[in-house]
Amino acid sequence: MARVAVIIPVYNGAETVAEAIESVLAQTYRDFELIAVNDGSTDSTAEVLERFAGSIKIVTRPNGGISAARNSGLRESYSEYVALLDCDDTWMPAMLERTVAALERDSSCVMAYTNLSVTDSNSRPLNTALVGPEVAHAPSFDEMFMRLWPIMPSAVVIRRTALDAIGGFAEEFRSYGFEDAYCWMRLRELGPFAYIDERLGNWRFSPYPRPIKNFSFSSEARAMFTQLVRERWGRSVEPLLRSRARASRSILGYIGLTELSNGNKQQAREAFRRALQLDPRRFKNYLRYLRTYLPTGLARALSGRTATKSPNAAAR
Repeated sequence: MARVAVIIPVYNGAETVAEAIESVLAQTYRDFELIAVNDGSTDSTAEVLERFAGSIKIVTRPNGGISAARNSGLRESYSEYVALLDCDDTWMPAMLERTVAALERDSSCVMAYTNLSVTDSNSRPLNTALVGPEVAHAPSFDEMFMRLWPIMPSAVVIRRTALDAIGGFAEEFRSYGFEDAYCWMRLRELGPFAYIDERLGNWRFSPYPRPIKNFSFSSEARAMFTQLVRERWGRSVEPLLRSRARASRSILGYIGLTELSNGNKQQAREAFRRALQLDPRRFKNYLRYLRTYLPTGLARALSGRTATKSPNAAAR
C-alpha cells in the first residue's frame, strides 16, 4: 500500500492533464500512487490518460462534479496521506517530500500546504506567488472566517484520517469555487495546518489570456457555501465571498500592469477590461484601462512602479 494517494480529477482536461501527471511522476518522494478520475469528459481526456495506464490508476465515472470526482479517487485508496492536484496545475519535484515531512514532524497537523507560483492559462510565468507576506502562515480557525485563505487544492497534502472524519468533499458543490474552502474549514476544526513557505507548484490562472475551464463561481455555489457555513457555525461568509471576488480581479489587474510596463498595450487593455467585468466599481481599473491608449513610453512610465506589486498585495 502506497503511503500517499495523489488524486487528479479531470473534466475535459486533455490539453493539460499530461503535464500534471508527469510532474507527479517526477517527484523525489516515491511512496505514492496516482489516481486520475475522468469525470465524464467529452474531449480526448480518456486517450491522454490511457498513455499513462502502466503508471497510474484510472477511474472513469459519469460527470458528477469536482467534489464527487475527488471522493471517487479517495475511495480507490487506503493511503495514510492524500494529496490533491488539479488537472491544469503542476508540482515541483520536491512537493511531496516537503509536505509529507511536515506532517510527520507534527502528528497534530491535519494538513500541510505550500505556496505556489502563478502562471497564465498558456503556462507563461507571471513572476509572482499565490501567497503574499500578509498571509504567509497557517491560519487559525477564526482567521478562516476573516478572509478566504489562499490555500489551493494543488498545494495540499491531508492526513487521511482527518479527511475521512469529515466525509471527504461536500458533494453539494459540483463546480470549482467554494468546495475547497469549506473542506479546509472542516479540517481546521480537527487540528492545525502546517504552512511551507516555498513555491512547490504552479497554479494556472485559467481565465487569461484564453479560458481553458469554467472559472465562474455560480450563484448556486455561493448560496450553498453560505448555507453550509451558517448551518454548521452560525457565521457569515460575506468576507470570504468578497475575498474571492477580489482575487481574480486583482490578478487581472496585476497582469494588466505588467503587460503595460512591458509595452504590451493590447494585452493590458484586455486584462483591465476583464477585471472591470468582474468589478465595475473598481475606479482604479478604469484609469488603468484608459492608460493603455497613451503613448507607450508614457504608459510604461506611469505603470512601472505599480506593476511590481503582487496580486496578493493588490487584493487587500
